[in-house]
Parts: sequence; structure tokens; C-alpha cells
Amino acid sequence: MITVGSWQLVVGRNSSEFRVWSSEFGVQGSKFKVQSSEVGYWRLVTGNWRWFQNFIFLIPYFLFLIHEMVIGHWSLVTGIIQRSKFKFDSYRAKTFSLRSLPFALCYRGKTFSLRPLPFALCLFILILVFNLNVSAQPNPYLYQVNQYNFIRYDLNEMHHFGDDKYSSGFYDKLDKLVRTGEGRINVVQIGGSHIQAGTFSGQIRSRLQQMNGEMNAGWGFMFPYRIARTNSPFGYYIRYSGEWQSCRNVETRKTCTLGVGGISASTTSPKAELTILLEPENNLDYSFNKIRIFYENRDSNYTISVDTSLLKSLIKTTEYFDIELNTNVDSLNLTIQRPDSINGSFALYGISTESAPNGFLYHSIGVNGAHVPAFLRCDLFEEQLAVLKPDLVILGLGINDAYGRRFSQSDFESSYGLLISRIRKAAPETAIIFTTNNDSYLYRRYVNKNGEKVQQSMLRMAEEYNAGVWNMYEVMGGLNSVVLWEKNNLVQRDKIHFTREGYLILGDLFFNGLMKNFENYIQHKNQLTMSSHFDPRLKYSGFNVNVSESSINAVISTSVRGEISSNKQISPIVEMTQ
Repeated sequence: MITVGSWQLVVGRNSSEFRVWSSEFGVQGSKFKVQSSEVGYWRLVTGNWRWFQNFIFLIPYFLFLIHEMVIGHWSLVTGIIQRSKFKFDSYRAKTFSLRSLPFALCYRGKTFSLRPLPFALCLFILILVFNLNVSAQPNPYLYQVNQYNFIRYDLNEMHHFGDDKYSSGFYDKLDKLVRTGEGRINVVQIGGSHIQAGTFSGQIRSRLQQMNGEMNAGWGFMFPYRIARTNSPFGYYIRYSGEWQSCRNVETRKTCTLGVGGISASTTSPKAELTILLEPENNLDYSFNKIRIFYENRDSNYTISVDTSLLKSLIKTTEYFDIELNTNVDSLNLTIQRPDSINGSFALYGISTESAPNGFLYHSIGVNGAHVPAFLRCDLFEEQLAVLKPDLVILGLGINDAYGRRFSQSDFESSYGLLISRIRKAAPETAIIFTTNNDSYLYRRYVNKNGEKVQQSMLRMAEEYNAGVWNMYEVMGGLNSVVLWEKNNLVQRDKIHFTREGYLILGDLFFNGLMKNFENYIQHKNQLTMSSHFDPRLKYSGFNVNVSESSINAVISTSVRGEISSNKQISPIVEMTQ
């Protein structure tokens, strides 16, 4: 195999997790070395120094082994060793090689070589001096997800259908960002109350932005939901002054212009203010130095201003204001005003904040109660989505469409088709991922079987529109699994919405499913690289594949503790051109 990276992992007394994107890797500590030819998530576990407890535990084994060494029943000895707590057989099965002083004496290659004196010496060293229990095992989750026996972790994967040119483009961009730290990836997630709450999408945002060190480009989309008398997402809040009126895309009796956020706030006051405040409890630093304000000011009589000591530049277009500050801030006051002698109105459609040119910018857009037709009501949807320039759009609409006994799959798919065509028009190269409905109840009493129908529809649409699917319904456990989620305090009593802990688990599950799919893609590219030595020009999924020399950095992320240092190597990689 082609070695694309070599890494050292200094491990203390605690567990560490690491992720590898390479065709071969090695992890080395002061007293052990682990080598593998597999790509994926791995967990390295070290023991502790409680030698006395383990010495007592192993006394019967030790006495029996000495007896067997005398009479020479080696097969029985081997069997006992394989069943002991040191689990040597697991290393052999996983093609691992452990090399340190004690291990070299008692374990060689793929078979045991047992000699009386060296083996006895080895056992004493293990018990009295080192007592280091080292294991390396594949771990499908970069971030630990609480293990519940009703969640189908084995089914937690992202599936892409049809032409994979959209997903390939996204993963290539992600690969470059992870390897070099350069590039911007814009993600837009659209949904209903699951998304407006902010916890589910916030967890995905946090995980993506911590993939490989600092990949935080900012918070993304915001809105002063309090003006609409509805809940604000966790992570920020926006204070306001002045007289404001709101309109949401689910309020069919109101006539209003709406943008990509599906909600608007308008004022006719001569002066109004908005103050953005970031929550101090955020896991990451979301202070910002750039802000984009989506608005409508038909009479062009309103101006937006900030503290002049902070202002670096202000650019006004017909669609938005772009404000750049000379320093990062975690709060900002926006003054919106017009001359008293001139009448007019100002409509706000959303705010986006960012802090860095590279990394992930995650726009979470949710409206309580929203279904697919609600976003079709948004006249400025395409125009403003094009400004966000999404590389990935995650569509989580469906739970409100399927709430009721008159759900029509054909109408549902037809509405979604219109929405997807608008997304493709605004962002022709974006990848799309559907998230199926969660299992739920109707009126808290009846099992909602429409979740299965939505799942079927999304799988069909993914094939038709060359999109991906994260099957939340299946991962939850399928029909009526929501009861188990509720019993474990992961779902609220309405059996539709999740608790904060439940949303956090969903966020981790989605992220891990996405990363698993990404790793499969990288692994396939590595396999193409190897094949290219024999065939310098290949065809893969509609792309011409050319081989060029480039530096590849294997990526290892720790989620518990550990220090990492890298040794870069040069290896041929695959470049794809259409």
C-alpha cells in the first residue's frame, strides 16, 4: 500500500481517539507501536498503573503457566493467554504489531513464540513494572455518542444516489480544507422547529468547525426571533427597540415579502435599534468582524450605522449591507433610522456574521411549523440563497408536511421538486442532503406511520435529484421507536420534539454519518491512486482522473486527550477534472 502519512501519538493514562485518512498509518508511543493498513476512526486505550490489583488477579494464571512450562502443554498455555485480559488475539486478528520490551519477548508477528524463561520474565515485567494494557480498535464515531441499545448505530451512514458529481465536489473541497486549512465551506440547513431551536444544527456546526483544529469561520445566519414572539435559537439573542411587525412563511393570512430565512421584521419607526449578543456558553468563539444584513428598503430612505470607532468599511447593495469592523466583537449595536420628515418602511430578512475567510460558515434556518410549501412562499429565496453561496444544503422539511392523516406523497414530492429546482438555480454546484423525519406520534396518542412514507419519498427524490439521504427515521430505530427515546428523556412528551440531550445526540449522529461517508470517499480516491500506477488515465463517475504529485497530510483528530505531531510525506494523489 501507499503510505500517505506517518504520525506519532503521545498517550497518557487516559483514552484517546484519532481519525486517519490514509491507506496506511502508524501510531507510536514511548512503550508501544501500533500499525494498521485500515482507514477510519480508531481508539487507542491505555491502562493505568494499578499493578497490585492486577498482580492479585493474575496470580492463578501465573502459577498455572509455570506448571505448564514444566510439563510442556504449549497449546493450552496459548489458549489461556488468548483469553486473558491482555487480549493478544485481538491484535493478531486486526493485523496489529505491538513492539516494546515486554511485548517483543512474549509476542512475535502473528503467532505466539513461548519460551519458559523469557515468558516468565515477560510476565513479571508486565505485572510489576509496566502493567500497560494497550489496545487499538476501530471506532466509528469521532465524537463519543451515548450508547443506547435502541439506536441503530450500525445504520448511521450518509447515502448518496444518482450522479455523485455534487457530493464529489463538496468532499473535494472538504478534503482540501482539512489538509491545507484553506478554503471556505458554506452550509445551509433548512427546516422547521427542530432547526429553529438551534441545538441540533448548533451541534453539527460545532463539530464541523472543530474537525481539524480551528475551522470556525463564524456563526452564520441570525434573526431577531423575539420580534415575532417566538423562541430564539441557543447561542445568541438579539435585543430590539422601536415598533416592529413580523411575518413568517407559515402565516398564510399575511401578505408579505420573505427571504431565505422564511421570516421578516419590518418597521416604520424613524429610529430603531438591534443589538446582537453572543451567548457566553458557546463552545467556540463566535466573535465577528464582518456582518451582512439582508434587507428591503424600497424608498432608500433608511440608513444603518454602527459605532464609528469600530467601523472599517460599509458597502450597500440593493440586497444587503456589508459591514466590516476593525476588530472582532461579541456584541454589536445596529442603528436603523430615517429622517423624521420622510415616511417609509424598512424590512429585515436576516443577518449573517463571520470572522474568518477559511473554515465552515454554518447557516441554520428554521421556522416553527414550516413545511415545504411555506418556503415556496419566499419570493427572495433564490436571490438571497445565491448570496450565501452554499456548498451543502441540508433539507429537513417534512415533519410538518406529514403531520395528519391526509398526507399525500405525490404532493409532497412535487413541492420538494419545486424547492430543489430553486436551490439548484441559486447554487448550481451545491450538494443536497435530505434528513428524513424522526419517528413521531399524532396528537400524542397515535403512531404516525407517515414517517415511513416520507422516508420512501426522500429516497426516491435523492435518486432523481442526485442527492444524499441521512435516514434519521431508520437510525432512531424505526416505527414507534420514539417511545424509547421518550422513556430515556431524549424526546419531549409530545413525541415529536426532542430534549436538548436528544438534539445533541442527533447532531453527533449526523456528523458521524457525514464523516463516515467522507472517509469512504477519501479511501476510494486512495485506491484510484494506487490503480493509476497501472492505468494513468481512469474514468470515474463521469470525471476524467489524472494523477499528479501533491503533498498529503494525514488527519488525526483527538476527542479526549493526547498530543499529536506529524511527519509529512509526498505521495501521488488523484485530481479530478470534468
